[in-house]
Amino acid sequence: MRTILAALAASLLFSAPVDAAATRAQLIYKVDQVTVSVQGRKMIVSAKGAVKSGGWENPHLHVKEVRTPESDTLVIEFLAGPPSKYATVIQALLPVTAILTTSLPPYGTTQIKVEAESNSQTVPYTPSQ
Repeated sequence: MRTILAALAASLLFSAPVDAAATRAQLIYKVDQVTVSVQGRKMIVSAKGAVKSGGWENPHLHVKEVRTPESDTLVIEFLAGPPSKYATVIQALLPVTAILTTSLPPYGTTQIKVEAESNSQTVPYTPSQ
C-alpha cells in the first residue's frame, strides 16, 4: 500500500502543470474578412482575422446554436486555442484563417455573421450562390 501511495505522490510531484485555459477554444481577437459560397449541397465559409499574440492553435469556425428560429442570421464563432500561460510568445497581432464546410443553413437565412472578441463581420447569403 505504501508503494502505491509513494508512486502516486511521485507522479503528482513530477508531472508538468496543466493549463486548463489553453485546452479550451476562445474567440479570436478580430475578424477581418468573410466569404461564403455554395457548392452543391454544402456551404463553405472562409474567414480571415487576427489573434493578439503568438502561440494560438487550431483556428476554426463553429456554428453557434440558433436561439430564435425566426432569425434570418446564422451566427458562426471564430475560435482558436490560446497559448499556455507558461509559454513565451510574441506580443503582436498575427493573422489566422479558417474554413468551414457545412450543410446549407436553415430556410429563411439571408446573412452569415462571424463573431470575434472585438468585432464581427456580416455577409449576405443567398442559396443560389
